[in-house]
Amino acid sequence: MHSVPSRPFAPRALLASLTLCASVFAACGGEKPAPTPDPPTVTLTVPQPNTAAPSLTVRVIVSGCDAVSRVDIYDRDTFLKSVPYTSGSMDFELAPNEIKYDRGLAVNLSLNARATCADGRTNSSQPQPATFLPVKKVIKDPDPNGQVVTDFFTAEGSGDTAAFIGCGNTTTGTGTLYRVDSTGVVRNTLEMQIPCSASTVVTELHPTTNKRWVWTPGVGAIAVDSNFVVTGKTAPSYKLLNLSVMSNGDALVSDGPSVSRLQHTASGGTFQWTYKGLWAPVGPAKQRAEQVLIPIVRVPQESTGLLVELVVVTVDATKTGDNPAVSERTILQFTGAVEHPPLTAFNLDGSVIYISFPFNNNQARVQACLTSQNGCEGAAHKWDSPFFPVEIQGVFPYAAGSRLAIVGLQRVWFLDSNTGLVVNKGGTSVDASGQLQILQVQMGRATTSEFYILAGPAPGSSGLPTMPQEIVAVDSAEQGELFRYEVSSSLSCSVDDGGRLWMRLGNNLVQALTLPEYRAVRK
Repeated sequence: MHSVPSRPFAPRALLASLTLCASVFAACGGEKPAPTPDPPTVTLTVPQPNTAAPSLTVRVIVSGCDAVSRVDIYDRDTFLKSVPYTSGSMDFELAPNEIKYDRGLAVNLSLNARATCADGRTNSSQPQPATFLPVKKVIKDPDPNGQVVTDFFTAEGSGDTAAFIGCGNTTTGTGTLYRVDSTGVVRNTLEMQIPCSASTVVTELHPTTNKRWVWTPGVGAIAVDSNFVVTGKTAPSYKLLNLSVMSNGDALVSDGPSVSRLQHTASGGTFQWTYKGLWAPVGPAKQRAEQVLIPIVRVPQESTGLLVELVVVTVDATKTGDNPAVSERTILQFTGAVEHPPLTAFNLDGSVIYISFPFNNNQARVQACLTSQNGCEGAAHKWDSPFFPVEIQGVFPYAAGSRLAIVGLQRVWFLDSNTGLVVNKGGTSVDASGQLQILQVQMGRATTSEFYILAGPAPGSSGLPTMPQEIVAVDSAEQGELFRYEVSSSLSCSVDDGGRLWMRLGNNLVQALTLPEYRAVRK
């Protein structure tokens, strides 16, 4: 009787033979599958990663493709545009309307390129940071180290006829006034007989006299006509502290307790009249019709403790020689010190004076009072502003007198000048970035609502003034910040007669787009 195996039987020799045959077939009788090709290498760089220009340049390199079928540029994951890449290193321009401004103007971009080979392989570059502010045009000096305009300047004219007036000191220390046209060519120069500093002020061209005042605090002032001829000036011994311009182009100047009228034709520095007081003005004198208003802080004749008073002195603007006060109106009495007076500013016609008072815990507020009455009570008291959590550095009427800018060391609020209420968007201040401090402000034209904040580093241990490095643009208080742009070198700005913003960014002169053009793309 035979037994039956419980499973099929195969000799070991036969299994080994089958395995060997299969191996030989695989090695000799068929082809290996092709290895998977590596993805292409894609590089994107930004030659000028922080730029204000009509367009933004990106540089793309793709290697590892026999042919490139497509290259797309992205900001993070947002598609911007396809570019006609062929080979090697190629530059492409991103136009202002090809960039998305979802996060605002001049914010940080993160650009990358995505390339596709003709055979379908694809890869992306590493992201590259960039900051881009679109502008109308950039003017550069032919000398790579040259600066087109002076550190600070005033624009006149508009468009292609715009010119830029500013002063600088030559290597010999001589203060020189320059006029540069919109192509960057110096058209006029004038040795001013007074030095320039970061505090030098160049006023707007007077529409009737065609003259402007250029003055440096602590030094003096000159009146200059449109042909760069000096027609009036302070005497060499006069130490000018403040200057304001009258409606006919004459200047109201102060050297301390005295205020004088200096005609724009006074080539010898002789004053038409002088008011000599016992107390120094705490702000610029203000013309009101045929009178001049002078704000002073003094100790009352019968004073106890730390009581002082703010007084508006009125003098006759048409007099000659010594000019005594016509009237004195005591606006307020308060606890303080003459050596530390409150900041003051008049409205456009001099009928209202704005007074900034500090309070405990780094608080401050502004009070508005009529100048035509004694005291600031009843009808003479217009309003008190809210409290601001800063020490106020300046009070500036603008926008045809309808707005009042309250400037702290790092923050700015805008008030309705009729009510004293804050009109900032959301009630939130517009602030300088980080640790930067507000060094200057620039208003737009007399009747327009734009306002520019220029901020820079705090002064160092030397106490020397620093230069602005950031500009914050506000087209209207209610709409809030429009854009902010920062450079590592320095910047300044001015607004031309057509309302267009011009900026000095480092060595270059830049014409901005119109504010409505910026607002149109601001989300």
